[in-house]
Amino acid sequence: MNQKKNEPVIIIDGSLYLYSSYYGFPHFENALGEPFGAIYGMLKMIDNILKKYPNSKKFVIIFDSSKKTFRNKLFKEYKKNRSPMPNSLYIQIQPLFEILKKIGIKILTIPGIEADDIIGSLAFQLEETGNKILIISHDKDMLQLVTKNINIFNKKNNCIITPESIKKKYGIKPKEFIDFLALMGDVSDNIPGVPKIGTKTALSLLNKFSNIRNIYNNIEKIKFLPFRNAKNIAIQLKNNKDIAFLSYKLAAIKLDIPINITSKEMILNKYCSKNTFQIFKSHIFKS
Repeated sequence: MNQKKNEPVIIIDGSLYLYSSYYGFPHFENALGEPFGAIYGMLKMIDNILKKYPNSKKFVIIFDSSKKTFRNKLFKEYKKNRSPMPNSLYIQIQPLFEILKKIGIKILTIPGIEADDIIGSLAFQLEETGNKILIISHDKDMLQLVTKNINIFNKKNNCIITPESIKKKYGIKPKEFIDFLALMGDVSDNIPGVPKIGTKTALSLLNKFSNIRNIYNNIEKIKFLPFRNAKNIAIQLKNNKDIAFLSYKLAAIKLDIPINITSKEMILNKYCSKNTFQIFKSHIFKS
């Protein structure tokens, strides 16, 4: 699966950008009055990425499936705070997939497996075969995947995220982001975390102890640390140990799912901005 030097395999967090495109273009319709904003936003984003990285010849876009995953079995409240997908977005998915297929972009979705787990497993599978990988996402969960060869492009901030940039901003290593989310929780995924531990406290604990296992191995020392409310922090940690380790399991992206995709399937052999626009127009003005 090797590519030429410095030409990354591009992996797009499709589910994330599907929603952001939908809400970014809420009133976009085709000639029949059908919603089309999510499709427009996705194609616009993909085209911009491919223009930004014209030498990258391998490209895959990954979506969630509608089925529940192992995390729902671990924690029934996982993502339960999210509203169901709006029907006006749901009806755009099949037309979007048809367009992506026509323009030569590989779509990957696995029933019962979250997009994050597919992205993580595929990225590490590709890294093991000598590839560089660029994940397109602004989801903070993805930061745990960053390595020397796996970087993230955050479109919102127009920046590349590397191990060095994570260390500089947060003072922790990428893999420690799992521990970070386990301590403070994640509202978007309804991961509980340890009550009353926020960003600053979580980072301070990880800077001192590196991971939650080491935190709990040194739990009696925490009340003596020069933190604000250190005694209360120690009590919260003691009282919520099971929740902390459950949250860790929920936050950790799986890296060992077998991904059956060939190098050939990811190759962009017929993508063209002009053709994409023509196909898009044919869907917009259909009658």
